Parts: sequence; C-alpha cells; structure tokens
Amino acid sequence: MSTPMSDLARALHHSADLLIARGHGAEALNEALRHVQAANLLLEHGDVLTPEHRVLVFASEMVATLGATVPADGEHFTAFNRSPFSGPENALSPTSVTYQRVANEVHAEVTIGAAYEGATGRSHGGLTAAIFDDLMGAAQRVVGCHGYTRTLEVTYLGRVPFDEAVSFVARLESDDERTFTMSSEAIFDGEPVATATAVFTKVDFERLAEGS
Repeated sequence: MSTPMSDLARALHHSADLLIARGHGAEALNEALRHVQAANLLLEHGDVLTPEHRVLVFASEMVATLGATVPADGEHFTAFNRSPFSGPENALSPTSVTYQRVANEVHAEVTIGAAYEGATGRSHGGLTAAIFDDLMGAAQRVVGCHGYTRTLEVTYLGRVPFDEAVSFVARLESDDERTFTMSSEAIFDGEPVATATAVFTKVDFERLAEGS
C-alpha cells in the first residue's frame, strides 16, 4: 500500500540509483544538492522517535502475539515497514522486494538498484548477505520462532545481478531450546547464485517490548 512515507522513500532510492548509474555535470549536481538540503530541513522538523517507540513498532510488525499478522499460505507480506533491506518506508531498501508465504517457506522476488552495484554488473556481496538475513527474519513470522542473528554464513556461487529480479527462498532447518537454524538460497535464471545458513538466538520480544 502506497503511503506518503513509502512514496518519499521510493523517490529517494531512485535518486541514489540515478546518482550512480548516470553521469552528471557540476551544475546539475549542485542544483540537486540544493533541493536535497531543502528537503532535509523539512524532515529535521519531525518528532524524534525514541528507542522504546522503535522497539514497539518493530515487534508489532514482526511478532504475532504483539499484533503482527501471520501470513496465510500464498499471501504476500513485508518484513517490517522500516527494514533497511525490504521496508517500503526505508529509502535504503533495494528497489523492489516482495515476500510470499509458500507452505512453510518464504519466497521473495528482489530487484536490486544500481546504488548497490559492487563489481561491475554485480550486486555488492554485503547486500546479498543482508537480504538473506532480512528474508530469514521475515520468515520467522511463518515458522513461529523469533530471535536475533548469531551467525550467518553465505556461499557465493555466481553473479547476483542488479536491475533484474532474483528469487530467494528461506525455510526453518532446526529448532532447539535456545536457538534455531534457517537456510536460504538465491536463484537467478534458473541457477543458484548464492546460499546461506543462519543460527538465531531466541528472543522474547514481548518482554523486550515491555522494556524488561
């Protein structure tokens, strides 16, 4: 759903892509800088959001017992709106991210913008790792386990492109008393281009949201 915040975030991300993908003269860059500085002055008048407020917002969008919806099979959803790697209200997120529950897995279609190009023609490997982490975090609402990343191991098998859709999938592998393990892979043009395994430390987000 489009909102003023998501529209602005999308426009800012598009600006970042254009800054990297196109050549510009000093006059155009200085004019753009004046507009951006004016926009920043407007945004600086907003209310400062406390860490306690941000915890409540995060938990209410990620944990079912705190208000987050559990996606039905086949339903599309977001992780949390301000996620830097998939949130529609965050200007740092890739160009397009769509999550979908498929049985007990979460599938994603991700299109990465030019701002995240690493080596020529490839998305930066750090962003690929972050997308894996974000996807497995979003999948926690489906598998019913919640926690923070303890370890994340990524294996790069090929080129993860930008400006083209890449398919990701994540699933729960094991669930222990204090940790759980998830796995994921990225597929482009029918071939795996990266895989990931992560161990998460279980967290009681209800207590965290209460400040305990």
